Amino acid sequence: MLPELGPLNDWETLCHRCGLCCFEKTVDRRGRFVTSCVPCRHLDIVSRSCRVYSKRLEVGEGCVQLTSELVRDADWLPDSCAYRQALNNLVVEGRSGGEG
Repeated sequence: MLPELGPLNDWETLCHRCGLCCFEKTVDRRGRFVTSCVPCRHLDIVSRSCRVYSKRLEVGEGCVQLTSELVRDADWLPDSCAYRQALNNLVVEGRSGGEG
């Protein structure tokens, strides 16, 4: 079970707005995800913000809500993703806090 992070709005404020999750991915011959240079058509590549953010999940173009459970298993997100970093920090803090 993952540590609780608080309300959805708190979780979403973690995002650094890099926009890398909004670019198409492919899988290479070794089974690794590779981020392409093709952004979602709703991503403003200058501001790295979604033009349809409030209804992004309804658009139906592969956009997913990045919950802590999804991020934990999403090997297509870069290590620099703020959500991944936050989860890694919570897990490390949880382990170190429970061992002492």
